[in-house]
Amino acid sequence: MDKYKRLFSNTMLFAISNFSSKMLTLFLKPMYSRVVDDADFGLYSNAWSYIILLLPVVCLGMDYAVLRFGLDKRYGKAAVFTNSLGGLAAGFVLLAACYPLMRMLPNCEGYMTAIYVMLLVSNLRRLCAQFVRAKELLRLVAIDGILTSFTTVAFNVLFLIGFKTGAVGILWATIAADFCSTLFLLWAASLRRYIRPRRYNQKLMNQMLRYALPLVPALMCWNITNSSDVLFVTNMMEDGQRLAGLLTYSYVIAQAVQLAAAIFNEAWQLSAVTEEKGREEFFGRVFSIYQGAMFIGGAALILLCQPFYSVYVKPESFEAWRYAPFLVLATIYNCFSGFLNSIYVVEKRSGLSLLTSAVGAGVNCLLNYLLILRMGVTGAALATFISYLVVFTMRLINTRSLLAMRFSPGHLLVNTCLLIAEASLMILEVKWWPLWCGICAAVVLVLNFASLWKMARQLLGRFVRRRKRA
Repeated sequence: MDKYKRLFSNTMLFAISNFSSKMLTLFLKPMYSRVVDDADFGLYSNAWSYIILLLPVVCLGMDYAVLRFGLDKRYGKAAVFTNSLGGLAAGFVLLAACYPLMRMLPNCEGYMTAIYVMLLVSNLRRLCAQFVRAKELLRLVAIDGILTSFTTVAFNVLFLIGFKTGAVGILWATIAADFCSTLFLLWAASLRRYIRPRRYNQKLMNQMLRYALPLVPALMCWNITNSSDVLFVTNMMEDGQRLAGLLTYSYVIAQAVQLAAAIFNEAWQLSAVTEEKGREEFFGRVFSIYQGAMFIGGAALILLCQPFYSVYVKPESFEAWRYAPFLVLATIYNCFSGFLNSIYVVEKRSGLSLLTSAVGAGVNCLLNYLLILRMGVTGAALATFISYLVVFTMRLINTRSLLAMRFSPGHLLVNTCLLIAEASLMILEVKWWPLWCGICAAVVLVLNFASLWKMARQLLGRFVRRRKRA
């Protein structure tokens, strides 16, 4: 199968999986806004930030190793899966030993049990899902995504409206949905056949750990960049818990970009590892299409910030729109950085992933402290954007020695400046800002549409020719 067609086909399958599971959860946010007060939701956001930070630590990076080594035909799949489960068990034992320290974490009263269960169940589900991807059972991944979306919605309604648990019920609903997904994957993919303690391979485990362990601090640094905004706002600002809740709502519109990228990236990881011929040209062409789609989508979403939040949340939470434009920009560069990270995955250079992620986390924490003092919550969103931009620039430079991917820096710069102008004009609400923002978005569309249309015609042409031959 043509590599572009395979990438497109896999992307469509992951679209089915992710759209159902992630878009439906986005629709739950209005319910959260109405049944959970902003301060309680801010407390949940803090607990969620700790979970995101600790997820790779508990798993020891095995969720990435199980995909990378599971795709490699030199290794037995039973040994890979058994080893990955052993890594998760060891990581959770270490976390359990740290319980006295965990209790000292601020702003997570009443959440500690849920945090521990979530870290175990969520990692177990991710290991199973990644192994299913390594087996290239992509249709099963799509089915699991659809089922998980319905169980997530059902459990949220049960816990929040039925049991009236408050914001902590969001965590228990997610735990229940992830547990059901794990059971489904164990049964549908017959994963029990691959759990063989006698197949545990210490030599293979050493290789997996050498690949995965540098990813743990790298992912922690990446997650610090993703989640530190909420923690800084909570602890630095007066009425911090309420403002943290608003900041969490402001991520919602940026998550539309994240959703599209997640769909693509799951398919891209498979193609990046398995497609070896003409890799430099392949990476360059795909990135050109990818960045065009991201910039067009970002420009459109920034335009929608005010009208979207006017109907999405209750009136008292409407000010969340002000923090969304720069979060959209941040998410775009987060996605670009993730694309370049696939080069590290292909070359097994997880140390470079750690280095760039650590710099991004440091920049993010420093800018959060400086900008929140001067700009409030908007400063946190701006700090996130700048930190992702720094990471992307570093990766763009140091991946040149690994894979000389062609790209257009001038095109990137012009698109970025247009989106910064659009976001700034909207936040400052300058006179006639809808007109100026609309012009910025229109120019972004004109600059990027041609390359997207060319690729669409190529894919459509191949599909039509295949149908005629059939």
